[in-house]
Amino acid sequence: MTQPHTGAQPLDGLLTLQPRDPFAIPGRNRPVSPSAMAKLAECRQAKNAAYTASVETSGMPGEPLIDAAGGEVQIVVHPRSLSDWKQWMHALDVGDARGQSTGVSMTVRCTYGGVRTRLVGVGVPAMYAALTARTGARS
Repeated sequence: MTQPHTGAQPLDGLLTLQPRDPFAIPGRNRPVSPSAMAKLAECRQAKNAAYTASVETSGMPGEPLIDAAGGEVQIVVHPRSLSDWKQWMHALDVGDARGQSTGVSMTVRCTYGGVRTRLVGVGVPAMYAALTARTGARS
């Protein structure tokens, strides 16, 4: 004789707890590729360099926004003058690297803490244009 359906039947093992480690599940024990490990180390180094840059550049002009992604550090600043921009370039030891203008901002590529870094100065091209207009020089 069968029992009447009560609506709440035990699920007999269907709700088993999954292991917390995803690699403990069968079929997930794959070796990590050397290139993936290198990229992970590169990203970790960029995060450390970004943190160091944020500490070392605190108090500098231009409201810096410092971030790391894809193994590269990006420092975005809003300098109020060309001297502020030069101060940033000096602090990051950019040297005589030539910047690339996007019309609205100037991007200078350099290395900071052994990591590829982009220094982006928002409004810098307009400051150079104003300087050129004042001095009457042609570029």
